[in-house]
Amino acid sequence: MRSASLYRVGGNALLLGAVLYAVALLLHAPQPMDLAAYGALPQGPWMAAHWLFAVGAVFASGGLVALARHLFQTDGEGWAVLGLGANIVTAGLFVAIVAPEIVAFPVLAQMSAGGTSPGAQDAYTAVNLNLMSMVHVAGPLFWIGVACYGLAMLRDAVWPRWLAQAGIAVGIVEVVSGFVLGDSWMAFKLVFVLGCAWLAFTGYTLARMKRAPAPK
Repeated sequence: MRSASLYRVGGNALLLGAVLYAVALLLHAPQPMDLAAYGALPQGPWMAAHWLFAVGAVFASGGLVALARHLFQTDGEGWAVLGLGANIVTAGLFVAIVAPEIVAFPVLAQMSAGGTSPGAQDAYTAVNLNLMSMVHVAGPLFWIGVACYGLAMLRDAVWPRWLAQAGIAVGIVEVVSGFVLGDSWMAFKLVFVLGCAWLAFTGYTLARMKRAPAPK
């Protein structure tokens, strides 16, 4: 039998990771494009948002691995493999994105304020553009993975059909929103939080699922 902890720990991890993602984005200010704008931001919410993203990536990733392991025993196994692949790739990207915003940005701001490095703004611009490039790739890949999980769940009778269908819809809407809502930060936040709500409810459902027999 699959260990009960796969469902209990994995499901609750997905639930917690989704909540941390949502809170992190709600705390996140619009991305500052220069050091002057960065320096004007309250550092408490900025640091909290990025640490929550990093920690959320650990929990959400673990939860999605648990979901994939369950789905590997179903007719949706192929879609679950694709979802897991997207999860592995994007979890690493998420951490790579937030790390410079936690460490490099404050250092560059101090260097600029102290006048010790005239090139601090150029360095900030280069790092920021690299981060934004990764965001615009990692986001769609993550939600494509969610849609794949939804397709896998659709082939597993233990999941409510509406939840699986909602997962597919959420994945599509999130990918599209990343391209059409770029100039509307609040609308983008709302759509992202709705996606996190689906992840959270899926984790809640997984945590309360009965153990499935292990493959022979």
